[in-house]
Amino acid sequence: MVSVAKVKHKLWNVLHQLCHDPKRLVRGIVLFICSVVVMYQLTDCFKKLCNPPISTHSRFDLNDSMLYPAITFCREPAYKADIMAKYNLAMHPKYTSSFDRFPFNESSLEQLFGEATYNHSEFFIQHGLNGGINNIEVVESLHLDMGRCYTLNPLTTTKHSWKEAGYSIMLRHDTNISQNRMQSSGRVEYLYLEVNEEMEIRLSTQHFFMLASYENECVEFSSVSSTRCGEICHWNAVVGSVGCSGPWMPGLGIRDCDNAETTKQLIKLYRQLEDLDGTQCGCFQPCTTTIYTASVMNRKPFHISVPAAQLWVYYTSKMVTIVEEFHGYDFNQFVSDLGGSLGFLLGLSVLGLIGLLEKIVELVFIRRLIAEKRKKQMAKEVVSKDSTQPTQPEDGNRSKLSEDPNVSDNGPHLDTVLKQ
Repeated sequence: MVSVAKVKHKLWNVLHQLCHDPKRLVRGIVLFICSVVVMYQLTDCFKKLCNPPISTHSRFDLNDSMLYPAITFCREPAYKADIMAKYNLAMHPKYTSSFDRFPFNESSLEQLFGEATYNHSEFFIQHGLNGGINNIEVVESLHLDMGRCYTLNPLTTTKHSWKEAGYSIMLRHDTNISQNRMQSSGRVEYLYLEVNEEMEIRLSTQHFFMLASYENECVEFSSVSSTRCGEICHWNAVVGSVGCSGPWMPGLGIRDCDNAETTKQLIKLYRQLEDLDGTQCGCFQPCTTTIYTASVMNRKPFHISVPAAQLWVYYTSKMVTIVEEFHGYDFNQFVSDLGGSLGFLLGLSVLGLIGLLEKIVELVFIRRLIAEKRKKQMAKEVVSKDSTQPTQPEDGNRSKLSEDPNVSDNGPHLDTVLKQ
């Protein structure tokens, strides 16, 4: 091993030579600084290659067929005041203290929510899409805060963009102001309609194609929407803690609460866990999302024989905005940055890099081959020296000769005596 004193001595000699040669000193300093900068840049390039940044690209496209969003309508107030008073309850079930007066021995929560919420005929007078009433599927749902709601799902696409090709919805009113909630793709637009008013809503569409990443987890395909998955996760968390369910949480296979204490506990916990993170249950947003933006174009009086309001929802253009995410750094850019850093800061070209690699190969491999060749040559020389030395009889042969009874030191002398 090299001692510390030898290393210090070599470094001192190098510094001494550099100090006596200013040109070499300047070259050494510049080379050191450039090497540090190159190492920093290459480290940053490797980081971007392993975890590439995400960039966004926007473009416009012309749709041949227009797909309309699903629209959900809910009443405000959500519950009938006279029915709630009939069961000795407040105007809304969220006021849980009034359930102490609810007759659980005579009625059930399912009966209460069935009577106190509004049915389809109390919501709509008529509705249609693209001039046909059969182009819409009506789905009913029950919610604690919003009561009974109805979702209009489109069953067809349209090729034209104007009022006649969109939604035509006539709503029934029994109060001065009604609130209709339109929800799609995570965005909620609140529209306030007065009695005897006609409103025209213009739609615009944006398609988002996102890349899954550690910060933004999304799924390409899912059998259940993220909203529905999060809702079921919320229900299971509430029911698992209380032990009973409510009419607004169907399909869980658990009985409804049948006393005041569990009902109050159920409603309180349900409202507390409304912001439960659905990712705990594996509910992730889809990587492909469509966002519909609504804007009011026109409002004017509307009069028929009953208190009502007319709502039009349609596209005014076939133009669609498409926003796509893509990786902003790839292997080609990495090679480009690598060549730029090495060429600009260290002056390396392809030919220079080849020469450098040849030197490295020569230092690493050729010296090793020369050393191995020298070892083999030395081994051959040792073998040849051993073969040129005279051989001596072995000790084993000597012992055999001495032990033979017919052979002795006086053998020839005895033979001459017998002949005489």
